[in-house]
Amino acid sequence: MSSSQTARIQTVPEDLPVAVRSAPEPSARLRLIQDVGLVILFISLSYVVLFWRLGASHFWDPDEAHYAQTSREMVLTGDWWAPYFNHQPFFDKPALFHQLQAGAMVAFGPTEFAARFVPALAALGLVLLTAWFGSATGSRDTGIVAGLLLIASPGIFALARYAILDTLFTLFLFGGAALVSVAALCDRPRLQWAGYASIAVAVMVKGPLALVLCGLAFGLAIVSSADLRRRLLGLRWLTGLGLVIALSSPWFLYMYWRFGDAFVQGYVLDENLRLYSARRFANQPNFWFYFRILAAGLLPWTGLLIGRLIDDVRALVRRERLDAVEILLWTWTTVIIAFFTFSTFKLDHYVFPAAPALCLLCARAWFDVRHARLSPRHAASRAGLHLIGPLLVAIGLGCGYFLVARLELSRYAIAVPVALTLAGIALTVLANLRGGLPPRAPWIVLSALFVTYVGIVAFVMPALDRRKVVYDMAQWIAAEAPARASARIAAYHYPNSAFRFYVNQDVTFLDEPNQARAFFDAPDPFYCLMRKAAFDEFIAQGVPLKAVYEREGMATTSGRVLWRNRLPETRFVLATRDR
Repeated sequence: MSSSQTARIQTVPEDLPVAVRSAPEPSARLRLIQDVGLVILFISLSYVVLFWRLGASHFWDPDEAHYAQTSREMVLTGDWWAPYFNHQPFFDKPALFHQLQAGAMVAFGPTEFAARFVPALAALGLVLLTAWFGSATGSRDTGIVAGLLLIASPGIFALARYAILDTLFTLFLFGGAALVSVAALCDRPRLQWAGYASIAVAVMVKGPLALVLCGLAFGLAIVSSADLRRRLLGLRWLTGLGLVIALSSPWFLYMYWRFGDAFVQGYVLDENLRLYSARRFANQPNFWFYFRILAAGLLPWTGLLIGRLIDDVRALVRRERLDAVEILLWTWTTVIIAFFTFSTFKLDHYVFPAAPALCLLCARAWFDVRHARLSPRHAASRAGLHLIGPLLVAIGLGCGYFLVARLELSRYAIAVPVALTLAGIALTVLANLRGGLPPRAPWIVLSALFVTYVGIVAFVMPALDRRKVVYDMAQWIAAEAPARASARIAAYHYPNSAFRFYVNQDVTFLDEPNQARAFFDAPDPFYCLMRKAAFDEFIAQGVPLKAVYEREGMATTSGRVLWRNRLPETRFVLATRDR
C-alpha cells in the first residue's frame, strides 16, 4: 500500500458487522449511470449558479462598481500597476484582481459580465480544488460530494456573481493550504512548492492577510496533533516563506517607491491595521455574527455540520484520536472564524475562506454515516442528516407563504417553494424507509437547490434590478451630456460607485451643504444626483436649482422592494442650474 493510501482516513470501525457498517456497493453499470448523472448535475449547477445571466443585473451596491471602475481605469490609462478610482489612487487592495478583471474587460468590454467573469471562474476553480482535496485525502466520492455541496451553497452563489475578489482570494488561499496539506499528509513533498506559490498569489490578491491566516491555521494544527506536527514540520517552511515573499513583495515595494508615505498610510495602516483594530465604524455586528452567517450560508447542511462537530467533540472527550485531515479542516475553520470575529470591522463575506473546509466536513460526515450508519460514533451526524428533509419542508412552506401572501413576483416563481417542499417530503420519507442510509450523492436536495437558483436568477434578480435608479440616471446624463460637453457631474450625499461607472465621467462626490453650494456656484454647467429631500432643502434656501429628471427607487439593495405593500421608496432627482 502506498504512503498516500495509508494517509487516508479509515472511516469505518473495523469491529462493526459488514451488514451494519457499510452500504451495498452498486454494480459497475449502475455506478457508471450514477457517474454520468453526477457530471450532468455538476455541469447544470455550475452553469446556473455561476454563469447563467451573469451580466444581466446592473451593479449591486456598495462594492461591485468600485472594483469595476478601478479596473476600467486601468484599461483606459494603461497604468496596470497602480489602481485608481475616479482618477484618485485606490489603496484598498493589491492590483492583481483589478489586473485580471481589466483583462476580462479587454476581452468582453467594460460590462457587468466582464466585471463578474473572474469571480465566477475563480469559484469554479475553487469547487474543483475542493473536490480534488477531498479525493486526495479521503475518497473520490467524498471529494465529489464536497464539490457538489460547495457549488450548491448560498455563499458561492452570492459571491461568484458579485464583482469583488473574495472567490479569487479563497481559491488561492485555500488552494495553497490544500496543496501544502496534501504534500505533508500524502508524502508528496513537491506539491508544497505549488502551495507556497498559491499563497503568494493570495497575498497579491488581498495582501499579507493570506500569510497571517495560513500561519495561524498551520500553527494551531501543529500544536493540536503530534502526527500533524511530525508531518508538517517535515516540510521546507523557511524556504517556502522566502518564496512567498519573493513572489509577492515586488508590487508592494513598487507602490511604496511610487507613492511613499501615502501608500503606507492608506494601505498598510488604514486598510489593514486600523480597519482590524480601531473602531472606525459604528453599528458593527455582535460576536455571533459570523456563526449566523455560516449557519445560513450552509443551508440545508447546517444540521449535518453541527452533528459532525458534536461527534468530534464527544470523541475527544472519550480520548479518541481524530484523523489528521479532520483536525486540519477544523483548525482552518476555527482560525478563519476567530480571526474575523475579533476584528472591529465585519463584513459577511470575510469568512468565505471557511466554506470549502465546512463542505468537506459535511461530505466526510455524509459518508461516515453511509458506511457506518448505526455506529454510535456518528450519532449526531446521523441526526443532522435526518433534519435536512424537515428543514427543507419548513423552508419551502415559508417561501410559499411569503410568495403567495406577501411578495410581488411572477406566478412561475411558485416552482421554488414547491420544489423545496417536495424534496423535503421525499427525503424525509426515504430516510425512514431506508433506515437512514444516505445515497451516494444528495440528488434530491441538489435538484431542489438547482430549481431554487433558477428561480432566483429568473424572477428575484430582475425584480430587484427594476428598482435600481442609478443606471437610469446615468443613462439620461450620457444621452444629454454630449450636448453640454463642459458639464460637470456630481452626487450629493450619495457616494454610489455605480453612478461613477455608468456615467463614465469624473464624478465629484459632495458631502457637505457648503461644499455643494460652492460646486453649484461655479460657472460651468453641471448635473448633480441627489435625493428629493435634499433638493427641496436647497430650493427652500434659495439655491437656484431645477430638476431635469426624477425617479423613485431604492437607495441601497433591499428585499423590501419585493413586497406588495412595500415601504415608500426614495425619490431621486438630477438637478442642474435654474437659469
